[in-house]
Order: sequence, then C-alpha cells, then structure tokens
Amino acid sequence: MKIAFETNYGTKSDGKRGSIQNWIDKGYGIFASEGLSSIQIERIARSMKKNKSGFYYFFKDRESFIDALMSEHLSRLDSLTYQIREASDFQPDFFLDHKEVFFFQIQLVKNREVELFDEVLNHFNTRIAAAIIPIWSDYLESSIEVADKLWGLTRDAIFCRARQESFTQDWLLGLMAEAKLVAGYHKPQLLAYS
Repeated sequence: MKIAFETNYGTKSDGKRGSIQNWIDKGYGIFASEGLSSIQIERIARSMKKNKSGFYYFFKDRESFIDALMSEHLSRLDSLTYQIREASDFQPDFFLDHKEVFFFQIQLVKNREVELFDEVLNHFNTRIAAAIIPIWSDYLESSIEVADKLWGLTRDAIFCRARQESFTQDWLLGLMAEAKLVAGYHKPQLLAYS
C-alpha cells in the first residue's frame, strides 16, 4: 500500500457518534502508548463513551481506521518539520512537547514487519532527519556528515531506550550529552562507516 491518505477530517461533533477527529485522536493516543494490539474498536468506543456504531459510521473496519491513524501521523509530521525548520537551535524540549508523536513512532518501530508501518516509519524518519540535521550539527558543533550519522544513532537510542515514565528533560539531556561527547571524539579518518 502506498502512503497516500486524506487528512481533512474536521472536528465537528456528531452527537452520539462523536467526530471522526475524536476517534482518530483517541486511537492515536492508544496506539502511541500501548501499540497495535490495543487498537480494538470496542475498547476505543468504551473509552470515548460512544457506541461501536459510531466507529462504523466513520470507518469501514479496523484496517481503514489504522490507515487513518497513519494519515494522522503523517499530518503531524508536516507540523513537526515546519517547527523544526523554524527553530534557531536544537532544543530537547521539542521532544517533550511532541511526546505522543515520538511514542507513536516507537510503536511503528516495534511493528515494522507490517509493510504500511515500515513505509510510514521510513518516510517519517527521512523527513525529520532532513529538517533536524542542520540544527543538530550546530548543537554538536560537528559537520553535517557526522551529525547525520549521530542523529541516526541517537534517534535509534531514543526508540530503544525511551519509556513513558522516564521520558523527561533530564533523560533527554543525558542522551544529548552522550551524543555531544561522541561528536567531540570525531576524527574523520577513523570513521569506519563513512
């Protein structure tokens, strides 16, 4: 399946059914915090205090709902890349401000054997990297090439080590300090992965 979704859902409330954006927001949060297996129609309806019929008013089935969640994730990507490009310097608080998005991305990593998830994951990572590498390079006081390599390692460390309860400013600052330390040891002729 190619990554192409409609993202104009609106937010108008539809009474007993809720709105399509309410369903997507609730599902997005559940997926981000608990993963794919938690995307159960009855559970989402119950958490919204809605009937399952409200879900089926907007979505054909669970698969179409998951497609809508992927579309929402890519929609949030547009906002994130814009904010990153507007930033004058690298701020770890950015990750805290968008915690749900990063944990959604972590769930995609955990479930990347699903072709759609792998496509969205790679698209997201590529776009974020293109936006973040210039300010990451300045933060590390390193070349773009070194920053690119260290961003991949740091991003993967975030994906592997992040936990909802420990995802704090201190934790992020520690991780960024590790990356900055590694960048300080950079010797171009010694890079094995160049």
